[in-house]
Order: sequence, then structure tokens, then C-alpha cells
Amino acid sequence: MARQTKADLVSDFRRAQILDGARRSFGHHGLDATTVDQIARTARVAKGTVYLYFRSKDEILRQALAEGLAALERTTVPAIAAPAPIDEKLQRFLRSTLDYFDRNREFIELCQLELRADMRRKARQKFGRIYAAQARAWQAALERAMGDGTIVHADARHAALVIVSLAHGLAIQRLRGWTKVPLEADVALASTLLLKGLSVR
Repeated sequence: MARQTKADLVSDFRRAQILDGARRSFGHHGLDATTVDQIARTARVAKGTVYLYFRSKDEILRQALAEGLAALERTTVPAIAAPAPIDEKLQRFLRSTLDYFDRNREFIELCQLELRADMRRKARQKFGRIYAAQARAWQAALERAMGDGTIVHADARHAALVIVSLAHGLAIQRLRGWTKVPLEADVALASTLLLKGLSVR
């Protein structure tokens, strides 16, 4: 793998800075009301700097959405695949999923309400791929745990879907304000319920 030059590192940092500013601006002002000027101010860069990296507000939005979803995958799928006891995997996965939704609450709500139909469709497709990747990773982890006797035999595919669905269901509850408990309380309760269902030894 080629080493990044200083210019590459600065470029990556600026792009990330602009996209973070864009997510915050979109979340605070809404899509239509957000301007490139506001994105630049929130990102603490000059407006001209924004245009060095992105041609338009629409391109910024598409990239912010794509990178936001990629971040969800990066923070959850490796947590399942990494070596650890099944209880630690569950807690790590639940914590990373809920934390992602908590930190990106305004931007996620905006995407659900204000995205154009074509962008919303693409986002749903990408989210579906992430959901499937999480389920596959959980199925593999559960099959390994059954193989070494850590958990009793179960339908690993079905159990994997239940784990992923529970995590996403909790995240949506938190987004909509249906629960006000601290993140760690949700993680502890959900992992306890799942571990009992898996009959972890």
C-alpha cells in the first residue's frame, strides 16, 4: 500500500472537515435552507476551499450520505468479526450501532424526511447492504461460537438477523425519542436478553 503524501493527508482532512460541517449544517438548517456559505462557516474553511473539493451542494450531500453510511459499516462489521467472547462482541456491536445513530441523529432524521426520492432509494439500498453484511458477520460469529461450544446450537442465520434487527430497532427508538435511557443501559439490557436467548455457557 502506497504511503500518503502530506498533500494527500491535508486533502483528506479538508474533505472530512467539509463533510462534517455539511452534515451539521444540513441537520440544523434542513436541505433547502443550507447554503455552501453556511457549510463553509460550519466547517471553518473559506467558501472557495469547499469548491476545491466539491462542485455543488448536491455533490456534498451525496458524499456526506455515502460516507456516513460507510462509517456505519466500518464501526459495526469489524466489531463483530474481531476476536472476542460472544458477550463482548454483542456489547461492542450494540454500543457502536447505537452510538452511531445517537451522534448522527439530526442528519439521519433529515435524510428520512427531506432527501429526494432517488437519493432516498440509493440510501436504502446501501443500508440494506450494510444490514446484510452485519447479518453475515453475525452468522459466521455464531457458527464459530457453536463450534467451540460457547453457545448452544441454534439457527445461526435466524439468530444473526434477530441480533441485527434488535440493534437497529433500538437505534430507531432512540432516534424518535421513544426511550430516554442512557446508551449503556440499552446495551446492557439488549445484550443480556440476547445472551440468555443464545444460552451462552
